[in-house]
Amino acid sequence: MKLLIIHNHITLHACILLGIGLVIRYWIGRRRFNRRSIAGLQLFSSYEKWWLITRIERLVNFLALLAILAGTFLLIFK
Repeated sequence: MKLLIIHNHITLHACILLGIGLVIRYWIGRRRFNRRSIAGLQLFSSYEKWWLITRIERLVNFLALLAILAGTFLLIFK
């Protein structure tokens, strides 16, 4: 019985990690899409904003990828 409860918790945590990772990657992609001009270039008001935003998005995108991989790993090897 206790093993079944642990198994359900692992599945729940794996689904949460997958969901969070996918939502974050979608959100970043949507932000990047909405920043594009008619020419297809991303528009920023200053160099500093460009530098900061791109670095933060890369970091968060990487963390989301790790969450997706961890969730997948937990689902496969539970």
